[in-house]
Amino acid sequence: MKDSDLPYEYRHVPLDTSNPLIDHDMNLCIVCGRCVRACNEIEGANAITFIERGDRTLIGTSLGGSLSDSGCTFCGACVDVCPVGAITEKDHKWSGAPEKSVTTICSHCSVGCQLELLVKKGRVIRSIADLSGPVNQGNSCGKGKFGYKFVHNEDRISTPYVRKGGELVEATWDEALDLISGQLAEHKGPAFGAVASPRATNEENYLLQKFTRVGMSSNSIDHPDSTCDAESVSTLSDALGVGAMTNGFREMRDARCILVYGSDMTWDHPVAAIQVKEAVNRGATLIVIDPVETELALMATMWLRPVPGAGVAVLAALAKVILDEGIQDQEFIDSQCEGIDALAASLQGSTLESLAALTGVEQDLLLRAARAYASMKPAALFFSASRSVEPGPAIAGAAANLGLITGNVGKASAGVNPLRSDANSQGATDMGCVPSMLPGHASLEDGAGAFAQGWGAELPSGNGLSYSQMTHRRGENGLRALFLSLDSQSEAPDIDTSALSSLDFLVVHDLFFSDTARAADVVLPAASFAEKDGTFTNAERRVQRVNRVVERVGEARTVSEVVAGIASRMGVPGFDFEGPAKVMEEISSLVPAYGGISYDRLGVVGLQWPCPDASHPGTPVLHADGIVRGRGRLQAIDAAPHAVTADPDYPLFVFTGVLREIKGVVDLDGRTRAMVNEDDAASSGISDGDEIEVITRSGALAAVVQVCEYVPAGFIQLAIPHTDTLVQSLNRPPSDVVSRNGARARVVKLAAVVG
Repeated sequence: MKDSDLPYEYRHVPLDTSNPLIDHDMNLCIVCGRCVRACNEIEGANAITFIERGDRTLIGTSLGGSLSDSGCTFCGACVDVCPVGAITEKDHKWSGAPEKSVTTICSHCSVGCQLELLVKKGRVIRSIADLSGPVNQGNSCGKGKFGYKFVHNEDRISTPYVRKGGELVEATWDEALDLISGQLAEHKGPAFGAVASPRATNEENYLLQKFTRVGMSSNSIDHPDSTCDAESVSTLSDALGVGAMTNGFREMRDARCILVYGSDMTWDHPVAAIQVKEAVNRGATLIVIDPVETELALMATMWLRPVPGAGVAVLAALAKVILDEGIQDQEFIDSQCEGIDALAASLQGSTLESLAALTGVEQDLLLRAARAYASMKPAALFFSASRSVEPGPAIAGAAANLGLITGNVGKASAGVNPLRSDANSQGATDMGCVPSMLPGHASLEDGAGAFAQGWGAELPSGNGLSYSQMTHRRGENGLRALFLSLDSQSEAPDIDTSALSSLDFLVVHDLFFSDTARAADVVLPAASFAEKDGTFTNAERRVQRVNRVVERVGEARTVSEVVAGIASRMGVPGFDFEGPAKVMEEISSLVPAYGGISYDRLGVVGLQWPCPDASHPGTPVLHADGIVRGRGRLQAIDAAPHAVTADPDYPLFVFTGVLREIKGVVDLDGRTRAMVNEDDAASSGISDGDEIEVITRSGALAAVVQVCEYVPAGFIQLAIPHTDTLVQSLNRPPSDVVSRNGARARVVKLAAVVG
């Protein structure tokens, strides 16, 4: 064979294995530029680029330091497009060829990315974003790319445990289920409550809420959602006719204006944030309302930075400007809305000057933002309550008002869109895992007849207990027995374990032992998303198939199997299903929005509800010629800032996220970083680099201080490193430390300045 005219010369570039997720061997690099284009044009991170010149050209980081210093999001796109192995996944590097590949849905956030999980010798060895995924279309984030390793973690619960003599000991499934059914038979009615997992499948959650209502005669069924709780869903449903996103993620790239309220999308919903970045690249105006400087705030056309508690007041100010200047969509309001007089009256008592002073946002900025959102159509609004001290329903109502008065609902690329927290948060709500609604968002009064007939049982009346009431109250709510379906992947949600001591009986069904599980009377091993079949419904209402990828760890079982076992022992009929497909048949027969959904129809791209019959393809909820449940309902709004009660024992609000654009925030050294304002650092007696403990009423978390100007006074922003792909790096931090809507916290210095 003839020698090449362009012989290879070894570059003698040192191997870079310092990153916990990705290895670099630039001696193999052919400088094709695929990784640079993927990082810049698809992910929008611009973390890697060409360095040097001529025949010395290589790929390096944009700022010359580590990947994290350059703003890497660890989406893995560079790994997937590298044709020569110069950029490889550390854990997959020597695993060899897979034996099979299974398509399923990511189990982390509510975007609903489709993934290809590669399997060898019964273990998932790699995750690749599926090019045919209807939402992500080949994109993924760090959580989807690297956050699957918990499936095979050696700490998984693999067998049931029951409490004997004060200790949890291993037991058989029959022993555990016999004990559970005997105890639950003594706690029917309001004394029983259940918590569903927002990462369990629709079929599992449907059966759990059905058992709670039919088998236990209780409406105390809920699920944790840090971004849009049941009351917020109800508020949005009253306003728009549905408590969900009104459009799809990918169509938002065609919006001319995007308003993001209270969400660090690039961390919480990274692939959705790609659509926002794409819209900005196409010339869209980006408005961000957030007290914390997020990545989107840095790239925003207008960043409105309210003082703590004044976010809803900013939304009220925008609505006031729109109505006062007459730039609302009056035709849309007249034809499709009601309540405009009440909204206008609620805003009359405030002036723009007073609102600017109360919110801390300049008057000119409020004017510009309102005019842009009202005039640059189509406009999309995304909102979250995850980092807000204001009540979720107030945020949802104010957001819906803005969409309705401008006519930015029911049209392509225009909508009002709550960003749900977990993979199946929307599905959990749709399946009735809320204390005030039945499946399909039916009210307890209006829907009781249809479901009572379908289930063949009389249903309980009156709202049940919410998630926080069941997990944070000390017995005064009458709750005596609790079933917790956690599927936590890394940690239990924010549960006050001390409050659980008042219970007579506690069952925890989970993947890992947590403090909550250790307090239980019975602990059951749960099956992970990769070990079961079913469906997830993402935030845009897309129902997609979750497929079993590997065999289960030990004796793990699904929620459906556990509920069926308990119901059988208690003599409760209606839970003997051959599989999840049969459960979906019952769902589609009773829930109108899911009416045309079946496993045969879901295919690769899934279906967006409503699908009222088998011939219906699934469409956006809101339409230009009308709203699902009649006219949109505008609501009066309280423009006064939400009162932030002073607490001298816990003076700071703590929020979570990763501020990757700030050099040095994530150093990949395994330590959580606490971003603290200069004034708060001085008053707390801490300095840059100090080791501290962030303490709330329900727990504590060690961190290293980083004093900065990016976090406003009164806040702590926790930046979580990527090193532990199970517990903290690709998931939320321990939620018993950082509770919903901003835990109150104080800091204690542990050690002097560290290196």
